[in-house]
Amino acid sequence: MDPRRHQEQIGLFPANAPLPDAREIEAIRLAAMQARDEAIAVWLRQALASVGRILGIVAAALVAWPERRATYERLRWLSDRELSDIGLDRGDIAKVFDPEFRLPAPRPANDAARSPTGAPQAA
Repeated sequence: MDPRRHQEQIGLFPANAPLPDAREIEAIRLAAMQARDEAIAVWLRQALASVGRILGIVAAALVAWPERRATYERLRWLSDRELSDIGLDRGDIAKVFDPEFRLPAPRPANDAARSPTGAPQAA
């Protein structure tokens, strides 16, 4: 018994096992190469798909940028009265392009002149 082998390793290398011939070794080598090539191909497809998605997102942002900037500038040049007419105030201009941004619920143009029933109040 070879002193370099541990007891549990002895079962892995049976003494009377037939050695594989050259054809079996070549078949194992080719199968391993094919599995490696398939794994590399899958990884490359996933990597290229990810790069494609990122480039699509960047391209969409670049295409939308001039329109977003022009809208921002137009809103910035509106008066406070014009902004309130569309339901915004100066603080909302920077938030307009946030995905979570929602305009407040519309309110009647003359809140003070209406009673809770909706009929005009007498003066």
